[in-house]
Amino acid sequence: MHPLRRFVECFPDEDSLLEVARNRQRTSTRNGITKARAALGYARALLDHGIDDIAAANQALSSPPLLASIDNRLRRVRGEGQYGIRRGYFWMLCGDDGRIKPDRMVLRWLAPHGVRDPHVAQQLLIDVAEFLTREGATKVTPWEVDHAIWLAARGQDTT
Repeated sequence: MHPLRRFVECFPDEDSLLEVARNRQRTSTRNGITKARAALGYARALLDHGIDDIAAANQALSSPPLLASIDNRLRRVRGEGQYGIRRGYFWMLCGDDGRIKPDRMVLRWLAPHGVRDPHVAQQLLIDVAEFLTREGATKVTPWEVDHAIWLAARGQDTT
């Protein structure tokens, strides 16, 4: 695994990353920036906070002031969206299993139950994890609930 510093050195701008990635997908269908540009924005924000690899990002999770500062900077990367889903997913991937990613798949699965708002979905999955932990023999994390719903939604996906 290579440090973020090396990633930014190899791909100093959006065009250089787009050329290699061959992926011009956007963060949103309406006025979204390329995912390459968003990735570079995230990388620079993390490097500005001394985060150069996954271990450092994981350590940042245990420092609320540092985490808040990084989060505020990541929030300003264009393409972030109003709900912070991408940022939450990033922290999930860094090891925060208390977060969820209420993306289209999860929201589509929850819609028949009246849940369409990502913030409501997030709190619901946190509450479900707490309930399952209380009622069961093992701890259940919000991430595990999110993942189970995502897998179920993927199985129902017809698009």
